[in-house]
Amino acid sequence: MTNKQIQYSVETGELKLGIWDKFTHYGIVGFLFIIPVMFIFFHTKDYFQGISRPFIEGEIWCVIIPSILGLLFYRLQKNRLKFKQIETKLTREEIDPIIEKLATELEWTPYLINEKIIIAKTHPSFFSGSWGEQVTILFDKNRILVNSICDPDKLSSIVSMGRNKKNMNRLIEEINKASH
Repeated sequence: MTNKQIQYSVETGELKLGIWDKFTHYGIVGFLFIIPVMFIFFHTKDYFQGISRPFIEGEIWCVIIPSILGLLFYRLQKNRLKFKQIETKLTREEIDPIIEKLATELEWTPYLINEKIIIAKTHPSFFSGSWGEQVTILFDKNRILVNSICDPDKLSSIVSMGRNKKNMNRLIEEINKASH
């Protein structure tokens, strides 16, 4: 993650993805819009070629249903990019051992570590129900921003079988416990 992406994420509270990461994160949305776009394209092409071919009743549902599902999945995937925020007075030196303990317990593999950010990834087994997760932790003054999404470097996935929520909630719980 570049400094510009980190700054954007801190300011907006939303994880900034790279171009390719957006393709994998929003893959299901693109897939759902292929059918409606193709129907509209072919009907538009026929119209300009002077071929009269109206929409058949069943065809309109092939446009409406995937479009609605695509919009719903877009909103779902967009919401998953939002960070959860933790206010804390703990220093980075006090937080690092908490993160290291959780990384061992939840099998996170460090991917990027510097003074502003930690990115860790998981590599679960094939039968876990997930291709893997990417946990992003941003440090900003007296707050920590936490996000966990399905790993954008792997196959597109819309479910993590609760692993993303578990990653975020455990980290928040441990930091809150250490803060009090």
